[in-house]
This record gives sequence, structure tokens and C-alpha cells, in this order.
Amino acid sequence: MASPGLFDAFRSNGAPTYYESNKTPFMADILESGLIYAFVILAFSFFIILPGIRGKERIFTFIRVTVTLYIGGVIMLCNYGFWEQSSSKGVRTKYKAGSAGEITADIEVLMSLRGINVTLKAEGEDRGPFNETINYNENFDWRWEQGRLGFGIFAGRFNQEFRAAQFRGTPLPIIWIAEYFTFDGEGIRWGRHYRQAGWYAHIMMWLALPLWIITVILFFILLKYGAYFLMLTGATMVGANIAWASLRNVNELIIPFSAEHKLEFHFGPCFYVNLVTGILCVVLGAVILVLDLRYPEAVTSFFGVDPLQAETFIEGESFLPEKDNKKDGDYELKRMENGEAHGEASPSSAMMEDDDDDDEIYEPPVFHPEPPKETRSMKRKSRGLTQRLQRPRRRAAPPVPDQVDEMDDLYDNTRSDKVQFGRNYNP
Repeated sequence: MASPGLFDAFRSNGAPTYYESNKTPFMADILESGLIYAFVILAFSFFIILPGIRGKERIFTFIRVTVTLYIGGVIMLCNYGFWEQSSSKGVRTKYKAGSAGEITADIEVLMSLRGINVTLKAEGEDRGPFNETINYNENFDWRWEQGRLGFGIFAGRFNQEFRAAQFRGTPLPIIWIAEYFTFDGEGIRWGRHYRQAGWYAHIMMWLALPLWIITVILFFILLKYGAYFLMLTGATMVGANIAWASLRNVNELIIPFSAEHKLEFHFGPCFYVNLVTGILCVVLGAVILVLDLRYPEAVTSFFGVDPLQAETFIEGESFLPEKDNKKDGDYELKRMENGEAHGEASPSSAMMEDDDDDDEIYEPPVFHPEPPKETRSMKRKSRGLTQRLQRPRRRAAPPVPDQVDEMDDLYDNTRSDKVQFGRNYNP
């Protein structure tokens, strides 16, 4: 017996190598998988640097990154995810138009903001007389024009795709479901209502995305405004849920296949995830705003920002410390009491200031608004005054009394007497 060759691996009885079935794209949502993969990569990139952060800041960073990426991921996934769904198993239905053969299949309908996705699957004996693979997944898009009635070139996108599916020979159950969204008249307008609901809901979701980005930026600058934008982001997401729930239809959509099997639509996972996340954003924004007012040190420590940066660029606020401001205010009050105004110093105030310090005193210039209309001469005068005010003022130190001069003043009279009486005077 010959020994097995090099290429006999994974073969039985000399048969060709067996390979598993090749999974085609319709078995998974490529766009949804790509979005999930993108946010997982971002989260992983942030998590690998956490060991380099010490202390409590490591936990704070983990919470901030996780919550932030979760909100952004929910916004993107729910924008392209399914907001309603319906399914039924073991449905006895016809498989092809013009054929009496029936199959027992599982049917699932997923509805997003941009269209519907229908899945039809039957295996084994459920395929009936049809010896072929029954595993279909068809997508019908309604973005975004309603179009004219009918299925011509001026019809809406959904109607055109419906007509194209008929020409391709799509199975009858899928055509039967899609036909319900092509009606547009006599109060039966499920396609129009769902299209309008998806239009307004997807606008709100696209609005929530830049608001989320602005929120992330503001949490590194001003916590108060970051909390405001976080609540606004959550309110926008909840607004998308309200728009979808209120506009999707007037008459409830039910697609019957038999008395026992009906497709009744209900809200899907994306609807509830988006609603819960939006409410969570509103609550978190309110909590952060209250904590920023009551416990600013704890909140700034959690977000890793400077607690004083909110007061740095406020218009009209002085940058001097509180003590210096108080001293300047007391000094200005004293000047007003002593009759000083507009940068003119009184002698008494100069003497009071010079008693303790003989150094030069500099007063900042005081500028006054100019009148609306001035002549050239007045402008020259004001310009000269401005230049003079900008120069530091130098005050002369008060004279220090000399003891020798005081003693000389005491004997001034005696000396004058000597001069008056001359040499003949002898006391």
C-alpha cells in the first residue's frame, strides 16, 4: 500500500479537499460591522495607554473614554441600524409566481431609517418540490424622494427597486412584503410615512454627531458648557425617537401570510438603545452641571482640567490677586476722599504715601473717552496728553529736616542783632 502523499491532507477516500461554505456579504451587515470595528479600535488605542497613568486618574480616564466612545458609537450605529423589525417562522407560502409549489420558510423584515431588508430562508424538506438553495436577502431603499405614482423613471427609488426585483425573479414572499410600501393613496401610505419618519430621524441623528464632538472638546475647556452640549446631544437623540414614533404610520402595518402567521412590526433594538442613551446623556449633563456648581474641585479633578480656567478670559475681570484688588480699591477710595480725580494727585496723599517709602511712585495712566467730533488741534492736544499720561510720574521726596539748619534758625535773631548794633555793642 502506497504511503499517503504530501497533498492527501484533509481528504477522505481520495475525494477532493472539503472547504467550508464561503460566507457572502449578505450574511452580515458590512457597514454596521465596519462602524463597530472602528470604535473598538479607538477604544483599544486609548486603553493600551492606561497603564502609564497613575493613581485615580487611570480610573477617571477609563470611565471618560468608555462613556465618550459609547455615545459616539451609538449615534453612528443607530443612524444606520434597524429601528423596527418583524419575523415569523414556519410560514407556508408560495415560492415563485406562476408555480403551485409551496415552501415552509422563515421570514424576517428589518426596517432602518433608509429602507427595509427582507430575509427568506428555507432548508431541507421545507423547500418542497424545489431542489435549490433558498436563502435570500433583499434590500429596498427609499432615499429620499417620494416620486410620482407608478414604477417609471420619475417614480421614487423604492418603486424602481421594486420593479427591478420583479424582473430579476425575486421570490414571491419578498415581493409581497415590498409591495406594501409602494401604495400611496386612499390613506394607505405606509411607504410615504416611513420615508418621512426616516428623513427627520436621520437628520436628528446627524445633528447629534457634531454636538457630540463639540461636547468632547468643551469638556477639556469649560465643563459647564460641555454639560450643556451633552444635554443638547441627548435631547437631539430623543428627538429622533419622537420623530420616528410619531410619523412612521397612521395605520398599523400588518402583513398577513395566513391566519396563524402575520408580520406585526414593533420597535427594534436601535430604537431603544438610542432612546436610553439619549436620556442617559441628558441625565449625565444635568448631574455634571449641578456638581460643577456645588463641588467644582471634585468635578475638575475627575475631568483633569484646571478649575480656574473658566475665569481666565471673562471680559472685564481683573487678573490681579484678590488682595491686590482690595488694596487698589482702598487706594482709589482714599484718593476720591482727598479730592483727587482723573490722575491728579493731592499733596496730602503724596505725603501720606511717602512717609513709609521714599521710592518713586508710579501711577497707571487714566484715559478718558474722546468726544465724537474733534478738530485737528484738539486731537494734537489729546495726543500730547495721552503721551504725558503714559509716562511714569515721578514725585519729589519731601525734604528731610536737618538738625543743623534748625539750630541755625534758633540763633538768627542773635546774629541779626550783632549786625544791627555793630562793633560798639558789648553785652
